[in-house]
Amino acid sequence: MISALAILCVRNEAIHIHRCIDDLISSGLEVYLIDNGSTDGTREAAETYLGKGLIGIHDLPWRGAFSLTDQLVAKRGIISEAEHDWILHCDADEWLMSPNDGQSLLEGFDAADNAGFNCVNFHEIVFLPLPGEDFEQEDYAEKMQSYYFFQPSYPRLYRAWRRDAGLDNSAYGGHLLIGEGLNPYPIDFILRHYIVLSMAHAQRKYYGRIFSTEDRSKGWHGNRISITKDNLVVKPAPELRRLDDPNSREFDLSAPAGRHFWEW
Repeated sequence: MISALAILCVRNEAIHIHRCIDDLISSGLEVYLIDNGSTDGTREAAETYLGKGLIGIHDLPWRGAFSLTDQLVAKRGIISEAEHDWILHCDADEWLMSPNDGQSLLEGFDAADNAGFNCVNFHEIVFLPLPGEDFEQEDYAEKMQSYYFFQPSYPRLYRAWRRDAGLDNSAYGGHLLIGEGLNPYPIDFILRHYIVLSMAHAQRKYYGRIFSTEDRSKGWHGNRISITKDNLVVKPAPELRRLDDPNSREFDLSAPAGRHFWEW
């Protein structure tokens, strides 16, 4: 069996941190955390996993603006010193999984590796609270049922790859990989994105967020820069779907959404 390292960058993700780290460790991965100046107890909660699957914490100073550029530079530094076979780039509000029931994330990467492939694409399934719903509690993943399949283009998210394949994820904001040896696994994995847990949470998370000059110069975050108080609401749309069982992996992948909910 191969080894895999999940690299997770967080800032004020206390609502997500236990669920996220638990999921990664139970899926067979070790975790390295980058803390971007959290002030809500995220780091302290993460420290309880040290020696239990979390192998280190790196401090990334907060410079007053969200900087994916800084995050990816920090991740590259960790990757350069890692000895794991595979790397996973992930965020705290995501739950990444194999598409197959009973197969862990690590087992899925191992299957891709054994078949001669060196990276994996993830389908992004975005979970939403409908108007009036509030899931701001730690068991939100067991309760949220409404979702849309976000795929403005394909492939969407090359989030896992062989460390020694000469691939780099910094050119496209961590979404895609570049490298001459790119050889994607033909089976797509699942990324459950718990983007907001309530409309109040949406306002706190996105309204007024400042993005770094470096990120903006690269054309990143375009859809989030357009967020206003008026459009940050969930509106009826044909792309919205609902799971009978919140834990199901049977998603409706027809008619994917090309835009996020605030752009509908």
